[in-house]
Amino acid sequence: MSKIKLLAGLLLVFMFLTAQVGMAAAAPITQGTTPITGTVQSITTETDANGVTTVLVTLLEAQGATQAVRLSVETAVALGLVTLDPTTNKPVVDETQVGQTVEIDPTTVIPDETPEEQATHPIAALIAAFFGEDAAVVNEYHEDGFGFGVIAQALWISKNLNGDASVAGLILEAKQSGDYSDFTLSDGSTPSNWGQFKKEVLQKKNNMGVIVSGQADTETDEESQDEQIQEKNGNGHNKEKNKDKGKGKKEK
Repeated sequence: MSKIKLLAGLLLVFMFLTAQVGMAAAAPITQGTTPITGTVQSITTETDANGVTTVLVTLLEAQGATQAVRLSVETAVALGLVTLDPTTNKPVVDETQVGQTVEIDPTTVIPDETPEEQATHPIAALIAAFFGEDAAVVNEYHEDGFGFGVIAQALWISKNLNGDASVAGLILEAKQSGDYSDFTLSDGSTPSNWGQFKKEVLQKKNNMGVIVSGQADTETDEESQDEQIQEKNGNGHNKEKNKDKGKGKKEK
């Protein structure tokens, strides 16, 4: 009899535990999320390269910190931050919401994508290292459609005119537009075209070969030219001396 009671008790416990598990499985999963609350400082709409428009909202939190959150147009409309133009259906910022307090569900916030590190072309890095320029800047010139030869010429022109590569971007813009009014040649005139600009400003050794071979800069080239002139002059004097010596031998 005691065995029967024991088995009945175990059966009741098993049934109770089974019921508890079933209730736990059926219960909805709730997540504790703290709303993002703050005073609206600015509301702007942004459209990416794929044509997707989002709404960037800057908030001033109670602790004094500023936070920017990105929302979908639908979420922003629901919060009353933007309205939809009845004709174009495009979002229009409601400026009256600036200064108002808003509460945003953090699960509706769109995370900003981490920009991928742009690969730098090895030639861009080579040119940048030669001129002491940022490789990303040279790479950007190339991404804008300029060939590396033209970029190198622009950097050299900038160096010859300005002593550094700071105006290379303006030079490339001038080449693209054909307007060289911002630049003055040694005779006080303005270049009329790219060919004239190069001819007047570039020096003989301002070419890609110098960059690729890692030769010295313009100042060193000038020193080398001076040495070559001295050597030539020296060789000339030596030749004259040799002639005089030759005459002396013949006379003997």
